[in-house]
Amino acid sequence: MKVLLLVFVFACLAVCSLADTEHKCGPLQKIKLRRQWDKAFGEGSDRLEFAIHLWHTFFKSFPKARDMFSKYRGENIYSPEFQALSQRILGSFAMLIETADDPEALKVLLGNVKADHTEKGIRPEFYEALRDELLEVLPRYLKNHFDYDAWQDCLTALIENLH
Repeated sequence: MKVLLLVFVFACLAVCSLADTEHKCGPLQKIKLRRQWDKAFGEGSDRLEFAIHLWHTFFKSFPKARDMFSKYRGENIYSPEFQALSQRILGSFAMLIETADDPEALKVLLGNVKADHTEKGIRPEFYEALRDELLEVLPRYLKNHFDYDAWQDCLTALIENLH
C-alpha cells in the first residue's frame, strides 16, 4: 500500500512538473504578479516615484526611445505632460496584469494595445526593452519578495501576444 501511494505521489509530481514547463505563466505566477505589482506601483505619490524611477532607468538604457515621447515632453520625465502619459501607460499595464487570468478580457485589452501601438509606430523591441527595465526596477520596491522567474515568464508571454 505504501509503495502504491509513493508511486501515485511521484506520478502527480511528474504531471505537475510537465504542466509547469508548458505554462510558465500559470495561475500562481499571475497571482504573484498582481500582488507584487500592487506593492511596487503603490498608490498616490508612490506611483509617481515608481514611474520616474522606471522611465529614468529606461531612457538611460535606451536614449533614442525618448523620440517616441516627444509629443509628451519625453525629454523631461518630470513634466506634467509626461507624468500624465506615464500614469496612463502604467495604468494600462496594471489592467493587463489584473486581467491576466481572464483570457477573453486579456485578449480584448491586448488587441487594443496592439492596435494603438501599431498606429503610433511603436515597435516590438520597445516591449522587450521595457520588460528588461521593469525586471531591473521592480526588485528595489519588492526586495526579497520579487519573483524574477514569474515576471520574466509572464511579461514574455504578454509580449508574444503583442507581436
